[in-house]
Amino acid sequence: MSDEKELQLRRSLPILRAQNPNYFGNLSKLDLPDIPKAVLNMVEVTKYEQLTCIGYEPESEVLAAVVKVKQTSGYSGGPCTDGSWEYVRFYLDYGDGTWIDHGMAGFNIHDLKTRGDLCYAVPIHIDPKKRTFCHREPVLPRVRAILSWNDVPPPNMPNWLPVWGNVLERDIQIDPWSLVIGTILDLKDQIDVVKIDPSLLDKLKEIVEQQPPIPNPPAPLAELVKVDKDEGEMGVLRAVYPMVLEAAASKSFETVTGLTKAVQALNIDLSKFDDFILKPKFNTRYEELHCVGLDRAESRLHGVVQIKRRSGYSGGLCSKGSKEYIAFYLDFGSGWVYQGTTSVTVHNIPQIPNGGLWYQASLPVNLDPYREEWCKTGFAKIRGILSWGVPPTPYDPDHVSHWGDHEDCVIEIKPLPEGIVPGQFTPFLESIGNMALPNINAAGYATGDAVSGEYAGAKDSPFGGNIPLKGNAFFAPSPLEYQIWLKRPGDPSAQPYTTSFDVWVTTYPSTTPVKVKQIASGGWFDYLPSTTVSVAGGLLGMLSGLADGEHQVYLLFRQPAGPIIAWTTPKTFMVDNTRPVVDVEITSGTGNCGKFDKGDTISGTFKMTEVHSRSLSIYVTPTDEGKGGVMKITAAAPAGGAAVFPITETTVTAANPDGADPNKVRVTMTYNDGVLSGSGVNAGTWTLDTTDMDPCGYNIWIHGEDRTIVSGSHVGWDDWDGEGFCLT
Repeated sequence: MSDEKELQLRRSLPILRAQNPNYFGNLSKLDLPDIPKAVLNMVEVTKYEQLTCIGYEPESEVLAAVVKVKQTSGYSGGPCTDGSWEYVRFYLDYGDGTWIDHGMAGFNIHDLKTRGDLCYAVPIHIDPKKRTFCHREPVLPRVRAILSWNDVPPPNMPNWLPVWGNVLERDIQIDPWSLVIGTILDLKDQIDVVKIDPSLLDKLKEIVEQQPPIPNPPAPLAELVKVDKDEGEMGVLRAVYPMVLEAAASKSFETVTGLTKAVQALNIDLSKFDDFILKPKFNTRYEELHCVGLDRAESRLHGVVQIKRRSGYSGGLCSKGSKEYIAFYLDFGSGWVYQGTTSVTVHNIPQIPNGGLWYQASLPVNLDPYREEWCKTGFAKIRGILSWGVPPTPYDPDHVSHWGDHEDCVIEIKPLPEGIVPGQFTPFLESIGNMALPNINAAGYATGDAVSGEYAGAKDSPFGGNIPLKGNAFFAPSPLEYQIWLKRPGDPSAQPYTTSFDVWVTTYPSTTPVKVKQIASGGWFDYLPSTTVSVAGGLLGMLSGLADGEHQVYLLFRQPAGPIIAWTTPKTFMVDNTRPVVDVEITSGTGNCGKFDKGDTISGTFKMTEVHSRSLSIYVTPTDEGKGGVMKITAAAPAGGAAVFPITETTVTAANPDGADPNKVRVTMTYNDGVLSGSGVNAGTWTLDTTDMDPCGYNIWIHGEDRTIVSGSHVGWDDWDGEGFCLT
């Protein structure tokens, strides 16, 4: 296929997908009813973008993928346009063959004039579904990540294939419980008579997690040498290597003598390794750095490391283990600039899978001084240098580790937001509920994708749950403090919003985020970000417990106890914290929970009450036995004469987003298709022809979702209702 033909297909993706959801054949192998025939067989094309790495940091519980963007065009426009999106959805299999959806992230991409691949990191924080003690079998889930360009990977469909993009799988290691938390969980499982209140359990866990961690002890040296003899002489050297380096670097006679005697007591002849120690060469027998990239949303550099062997990492999970260090450098055009060194802790794990275990480490960086004005994208070369056991020499981009290697790529440095002048102090409220402010209209409704791809496809959406406010005070003086002003429904004017919230803060040279509670002092919050402090996501506030209706928010800035020196433009946003209410009833024959004969046409009513309706589905379970059923719906005004959605049997096809025949056992209506009323009451009647259904016990269900962006993470408050019947 020619480049021009493929570019045309990329441009036409939304239209072709709307005409035929399986136009490219990426749905053909899924277990879905009535999948249309493919026009092209075009799946997992990696010419434009490719998912190259997946890694996990056990302590922070951050899972990260690295995506390479390979072309200079094909991404729907330059940096002054909306461009397009790269989405990554993550699944974990904890060993039972079931893939659990852990969420999605993504980034905005444009046509950019650069040479070589661009490397983007896509992180997501996960809540592991399985843990264990350090002395038990380790939890080593398999990760499946799905990269898809401009087409959102659907949730809970781990076998879905992208058209442009690819699927990648790797194995990771989950951090074991601490001794205290593990004991609490064991008691919960073992005590049958005394029931532990789940809320109390969560509180105990929270208290324990807030305490300073008790470090694991180092493994005895003799024990390490014994284990690593299986790796030969090089394995023995690995066991004593950190001690040898400590002795070489120490200026204390007592320290050197003590370390030397400890090594000699193990009958190890270090002279065999003179060349290895004195003339280092990159060695990837035990670990290898495969990918480096930038997470633009969090301004963090990421590196992904593969651990290859079952031992050689200074002890098991109950020990201190060892560290894989990554030193990062960036070249903005005038040579390499040292950014700092980060690390991830690794251990001996005898159960390591054949493909190894994959870890990641990240480092916060301040790229604001290198960001150009709106529409002028910058670039930098990135280099990561991996070193096991000892940090690479800082400020040396040509450092060679005894164990490790290096990896280079190019990163994109996004321009400053529109209206921000380089060097001029300007506060900027970037997003509400993770939706960029330009995508929120004057009435307070949002349309588009989240700034970091947490959700996609919002349309005329209000906000609900815990609503994050994110932004930046560019080129800010220090110290600085800010105040959140909120105008609620019915308020004559805005009032200070002082509810405390938690932020994850990284303070250089530390690379580990720490949870900090932001508390308003006299109504003012401290502005934390600086050249040495990074706040995850640029979180400035968390709005919670808001009533339904129109709100307005803005921020004021000042130096402590000084006059107001800057403020953000007031922004309106709509709130909906009321879930939809749905109901389905069987009204024919013996009604709800009744018995019917095969071949009967069963009928009933349904209703959804919601001011911001998004979708409504009526379906029957179990699906395999009921798949021959024929369902039809008809609009009918409910009691009181309230407005109803404008739907007839002939318009249901357009309302069914998966293209399935509407006269089957499931009918779906959506607001996006203009069929489901966006507000008020949606109600009507349904009929189900059971002629081709198997005799069985069934449930008829209604599922309703609204359009609310919930806690900045997904779209839709929802509700279910069901009634049973028996077909004999």
